[in-house]
Order: sequence, then structure tokens, then C-alpha cells
Amino acid sequence: MMVNKNEIRSMLFITLSNLGDIILTTPVLERLHDEFPSAEVDVITGAPGRDIFEKHPAVRQVTVQQKHRDLGERLRQVGRIRSKRYDIVVDLKNSLIPLLAGAKYHSFFSGGSGRAPLHKRDEHLWKLSVLGIDPFLDNRFFLPVTDSERQYVDSLIDPDWKRVVVISPGAKSHLKRWDARKYARLADRIISDLMCRVLITGNEDDTETVTDVVSHATTSVKDLCGKTSIGALAELMRRSDLVISNDSAPLHIASAVNAATIAIFGPSDERRYGPLSDKSRVIKPEVPCRPCEAALCRRGAEAGCITDISVDKVLEEVKKLLY
Repeated sequence: MMVNKNEIRSMLFITLSNLGDIILTTPVLERLHDEFPSAEVDVITGAPGRDIFEKHPAVRQVTVQQKHRDLGERLRQVGRIRSKRYDIVVDLKNSLIPLLAGAKYHSFFSGGSGRAPLHKRDEHLWKLSVLGIDPFLDNRFFLPVTDSERQYVDSLIDPDWKRVVVISPGAKSHLKRWDARKYARLADRIISDLMCRVLITGNEDDTETVTDVVSHATTSVKDLCGKTSIGALAELMRRSDLVISNDSAPLHIASAVNAATIAIFGPSDERRYGPLSDKSRVIKPEVPCRPCEAALCRRGAEAGCITDISVDKVLEEVKKLLY
């Protein structure tokens, strides 16, 4: 399907719900904006996406999609979309909306020729090939940072610090969370052995995990849980010497700003969700059953293969990236 660029005045971009997933879709919006720079874009996204997409120069309106909607609301949404008469609809949720929207061009029959790349960012980009767009001409992220967020990060980082390491120990699934006490011991070693400053980050959902890390650390780590916006965290990571994270949204924020990264993985597949920074390492358990992508582990409710990863193993990789 070749698109007549002269016909494109407006586009609807439907993206995902969770912050990490949303970040991995921002290169799709960037490619669309490159191809159709004069077109206005409306975005349907999850709540974490509002702060990102409202700052995009091409975006006209951002709608936050509620997770639980009855049939009536779904039909009303289709009616609202049809009334906008979009020229292109790109839907990364793989719903029927592109077919129902009435747009001349859409991503419903997407996938391109050949096998789609494994990493989720590239899988999303691949959908553009059905529109005749080269999906990989540019794969940059869009993650805006305001002047006030930069100034806030200025206040967090002492210019006399030699090295700054950011640790993000949270994750939605307990199987993706490396043990908080191991993170605490790692932070202690990074501070005492490598003379770095360690900042622990997370959102409100990570409060218990971060508190556990901070309380078990014997050195002076800085607790920034709940104290950084998305943009401020991106700027903090960009200016740090190293980011250490589980498979979670902060990992993808680190990729978006090309921060040196160590990613600690459990059951999920690092080929699909791993770091994309130029300098990065993945640390994973050497067990034959992974990556299983399972929500529960046969080892039991609390255990998981990520528990096999030692502090010494992570510290070894820290040294390689810092020196």
C-alpha cells in the first residue's frame, strides 16, 4: 500500500498502556512525523503516555484510554474516531479500529514481508512497512525533557561526584525483580569499592522495594523513589555513568537516552525487551527453561530463576562498563 503524501492531513496513532511499552512505540510516531511532517496527529494511549505525547510538536490531541470499557463506550469511541475522518490510522494494539475508522490508509494488514524482528521496538516499527514506509530508516525515541526537569536534575547531582550510578530495582512482576537485599549489597560494593555515588529510583508502586534496598544498604545511597518525573528520570539517566535495572520501564527509558545499562533479566526474553543502548550488558540466569515469559514459576510463588544471579556477577559487569 503506497501512500500519497499529498493526501495526508491528519493521523490517529493508537499506542499501548504501560510506560515501558509506550516508550518502545515512540519511534513509530517519529517515523510517521518524518514521512508526513505537515500532518496533525491524535494519540490514544494509556495514562503514562499523556506526559510524553502532549509534548510532541506534531500531536494535536491526546486521549487516555480507560482499561475497562463496556461495549457501548467502545462503539461510541469508534463513532468519534470516524467523525474525525483521519487519513491514516496506525494501531499498535492490533484492534479492529483501523478497519472501522474509515481511513483510506491503515496498519491493520501489517507485518511487511519476511519475519518481523524480535525486539519489540522493531516489531512496532515493522508495522509501517504496510504503508510503504521504510520502518528502519530511523529508530530514534521520543522522550521529552523540560528545562525545569533539567534544572531539577542539576540540583540532584553534585558536580564534585566522580561517577554516578542509577539503580532502578522495581518491576511489576515479582519474577522480574532481583532481590532487594542483593541490590543493597551491590550498592554498598559500588560505593565502597568503586567510589561511585548511587541513586535509587522508582515510582510510587516501587516504594516498598526501594525502601527495602535503602534500609539494608550500609552505605549512603540516595533515595529518589517517587521524586522524579519521566522526563527528570530520563535526564538523570542520560547524565549518569551507569544505569542498573530489571526488565521494567526504567530500562527502556535508559535505552531511549542511550545510557550505559546493565539489565538484570529473569523469565522474559532479552532479545525482545533487552537494552538498546550502545553500551549495555544483560545478566540472566543460566537455566534451560528460560525465557519462559511465565507469570508464575514452578519453583514456587516467591522464587524464580532471577534469584540465581549473584551480586558478584553483576559487580563484575559493572566494573567492565565503568572502566
